[in-house]
Amino acid sequence: MATTIVVTAALGWAGWRLLDQQRAIDEQRAREQLESRADAIAAGVRGKLAEAGERLSGWLSNPASSPPVIDGAVVLTMSPDQVLVAPPDGLPFVPVAKGAPAPTDVFSTFEVMEFAENQLASAAEGYRVLSRHRDAHVRAGALLRLGRILRKSRDFAGALVAYRQLSGLGAVRTDDLPAELAGLDGQRAAFLALGDREGERRVAAHLLQGLDSGRWLITRGAAEFHRDGVSAASRPDSWRLADALSDVWREGDGGRLPARGQRVFNRDGRAVLVLWRSSESRSALLAAFVRRFFASSTSGAGAWQLADPEGQAIGGDVAASVRSVARIIGNSEYPWTLHVWAASQPRVSARSSQTILLTMMAAMLLFVWGAAYFMARAIRREAAVARLQSDFVAAVSHEFRSPLTTVRQMAEMLEMGRLPTEERRHTYYRILAGEAARLQRLVETLLNFGRMEAGAERYRFVDLDAATLVREVVHDIAPQARDSGKQIEISGPDAEVRVRADESALAVALRNLIDNAIKYSPNESTVWVRWRKENDRAAICVVDRGVGIPRAEQQAIFRKFVRGRAAIDANVKGTGIGLSMVQQIMLAHGGEIRLDSEAGRGSTFTLLLPAVIDAVNRP
Repeated sequence: MATTIVVTAALGWAGWRLLDQQRAIDEQRAREQLESRADAIAAGVRGKLAEAGERLSGWLSNPASSPPVIDGAVVLTMSPDQVLVAPPDGLPFVPVAKGAPAPTDVFSTFEVMEFAENQLASAAEGYRVLSRHRDAHVRAGALLRLGRILRKSRDFAGALVAYRQLSGLGAVRTDDLPAELAGLDGQRAAFLALGDREGERRVAAHLLQGLDSGRWLITRGAAEFHRDGVSAASRPDSWRLADALSDVWREGDGGRLPARGQRVFNRDGRAVLVLWRSSESRSALLAAFVRRFFASSTSGAGAWQLADPEGQAIGGDVAASVRSVARIIGNSEYPWTLHVWAASQPRVSARSSQTILLTMMAAMLLFVWGAAYFMARAIRREAAVARLQSDFVAAVSHEFRSPLTTVRQMAEMLEMGRLPTEERRHTYYRILAGEAARLQRLVETLLNFGRMEAGAERYRFVDLDAATLVREVVHDIAPQARDSGKQIEISGPDAEVRVRADESALAVALRNLIDNAIKYSPNESTVWVRWRKENDRAAICVVDRGVGIPRAEQQAIFRKFVRGRAAIDANVKGTGIGLSMVQQIMLAHGGEIRLDSEAGRGSTFTLLLPAVIDAVNRP
């Protein structure tokens, strides 16, 4: 009792120390994992920025190509003759809207009639003629002016027709606006004048959707003017990106941007990154929300935040009050600092710690008693294994000693010429050959068992007939049986019972069972071997009427080195590995060995193997 108390107290103290050390190790491991995540995020951010810069530079070197598409970002490319956005609906407006200039001199005569002479009907007729001009820009300008005159004349129905025709011209520019946008705006004004609120709402919704989806390449002023006229609702994220791009363009004095650069803007509490590459006549700009842009580089990486040199957050999560890991990831273009921290910090209260300690002490006490029990059990098992191994060595030694003694004695007599007749010499030769074969079988059995134990046995599976295998094995073992005063009877169906197996391994298993049946049937002269088909399996049965095996031993005899009590009492020779080897062979073949036995009434060992289905019977 005192020893138990002392051991329990010592283990309790050691457990407390281990708990404290484990806490320190957990904190260190968490720190290392956090630093690893920080390194991974930093590498991902640098790689994303480098990749984006390279793709923008690639467009500058090959302006004929399409604007690069970059995940999580909108790319704006500007050249002397065009402005492109990728994806096409990524921005509601652009810093500069470029396109083919719409001719204005063709309208001068009719504009004089309209504004100076107030001849609205004549001007309207002139615009109608020009609305059928072959140049789309002229048609767009004429329809825009025709709609205006008809509204002045209060012909709102006619104005609607003109504005609808104007909308149908799509992206053709007139008076620095796409024809579709100008037409929708004119239709809205006409519906308002007619008092048709439903028509005005329908056109306004169409106009709002086009503005927010970036359908038209227009400037900031035009976009804000038209949107404010149709809706006071909050603007989508794309407006924040377009604002940032326009600010960079304006700061560059109308597009004279440095060759490369990067800026971060705060738009309604969200950080917007603008990165650009520029040459003398072309520019490529990227705009993205910082967190969305780096999403693929930081997915599953916990909480993180990018900060500028003043410590202001430019992207990521809201900073937590826990300890973080910092990495300097910037350069002269983006002097940023990355902060990474665990998304959640486990906290264990003092009461929880006491509970853990008490639990550990109770577990240790159980461990002491449990360890004593299992140690005693292990010692008993080791002793049993040692005894089994000793019995095995003794059995093997005896198995070797008997034939070796016989071989030596007969060899000496042959050498000394003490055999008077030729018949006696032939008898001795036959006995020597038999004992040599017995030694060979014993050695092969031990070698096979060793290979199976080590997992080095290689099986070669082929289709074979169970009946043919039984006949061959029985033919080989029959002389040995006759020498023991036994006979082996075989029986089975005429039809083939085919299995897929390693012929030599299955023969070894069957030989072991027949040999056992012969050895353990001292008072019976016959051993039976039968084969049949049981459903989808082939069954090979070895039947004897020998000493039998008690039910209590029927599981144990398949373990290595184990021999039944009846075998030991009857002083039957054996090594205790035969049935273990048979079971391993059957498991390797996807089969099983079944035992039906009763003490004093004999045993039936059945090898069950998957049968091979004939090709004609296969579905």
